[in-house]
Amino acid sequence: MVIGAGVIGTALAARLSGSGAEVWLLDGGEPGAGTTGSSMAWINAHSKNPRHYHDLAVSGMRAHAALVRETGPAAFAEGHGGEGAGWYRPGGALRWASGGPGLDVLRQTVARLRDRGYAAEWIPVPRARELEPAVRIDDGDRVAYFRDEAAVDPGPLVAHLLATARAGGVRVRTGGAARVVGVDTAGGRVRGVRCAGGETVAADVAVCCAGWRTPEVAALAGAYVPLVPGDAPGSEAPTLLAHLEPAAGAPRLTRMVLTPGLHARPLAGGRVYLEALDLNDEVDRHTPADRVAALARELLDRAHGVLPAVAATARLVGGRVCTRPMPPDDNAIVGWTDGAEGLYTVVTHSGMTLSLRLGELVAGELLSGREAPELAPYRPARFVR
Repeated sequence: MVIGAGVIGTALAARLSGSGAEVWLLDGGEPGAGTTGSSMAWINAHSKNPRHYHDLAVSGMRAHAALVRETGPAAFAEGHGGEGAGWYRPGGALRWASGGPGLDVLRQTVARLRDRGYAAEWIPVPRARELEPAVRIDDGDRVAYFRDEAAVDPGPLVAHLLATARAGGVRVRTGGAARVVGVDTAGGRVRGVRCAGGETVAADVAVCCAGWRTPEVAALAGAYVPLVPGDAPGSEAPTLLAHLEPAAGAPRLTRMVLTPGLHARPLAGGRVYLEALDLNDEVDRHTPADRVAALARELLDRAHGVLPAVAATARLVGGRVCTRPMPPDDNAIVGWTDGAEGLYTVVTHSGMTLSLRLGELVAGELLSGREAPELAPYRPARFVR
């Protein structure tokens, strides 16, 4: 039983499919419609610490590349040499700074990543402009290029994983009636789950992949899994985001760009995802709609400075707040959960990067009963109620 059909849950279900085990996938919404669908979906190991977490993220990047090789041209999004209906957007990421603390941080980042054997290099501004003609970069900026990074379009990726899961016999139930409202236990062990529509599904193992709702789902079984709250002042969990919809014929962004005041990435149909770290501090799950709209307009104003030709005729759409699942120590939480035998939890920030590798590792643990050494640092037991 997998609870949650975001990218983590669907990746796990796809891995469990065809194994001979009876697998259900339940979600109270539509697949990928939660945090997964709002994610910047940057595939990277850019700022992952400590070293073991960096290494896990790198293995996640490799897992994405392996799936693309396995799938072939159909995996690539439009403009990247494939059939155009896929999810993968290679091309790396550009990050720049003009000076001060921002440049100091970027220098430290590049040095640390190069020491770890990661593809991180300084490139001249003219070269950066050649790579990404749609952006404005000042002559005095210092530009770093991370060529192995990528972005994915969450919708097509989740659809691919879901199709794989279904083809392998996974039973999928989504929508309001499939929302898990209870976890049945007997003798301290999970026996099944109850859904909002009245259906009860028997299960020996329940795997919670419910994203930021993980604490409440775990609590249904009497277990404790902490996440950074999404409604607390100054919380790192909420993200303000918006999309730009450029006019027909406008220049297109082709790769991830990380600037001092704006993060942007290409989306399907020429749209552009916008986010700014400092504006995330201004929102939570309860921020009024008019305030969210005002902050989204600030993202548009910044886009005029970074992506002038793209933003000049663009329409702002989709301004909203997304709640990210953020463990208290920023590292993944993966493993059997104290308080309810048979409850296994998988929740993490950077779920897009880690999803395929976690699906592989967790499926291996569940099917073989053997612990994966790679997951040892991420067990739920490190948190005390």
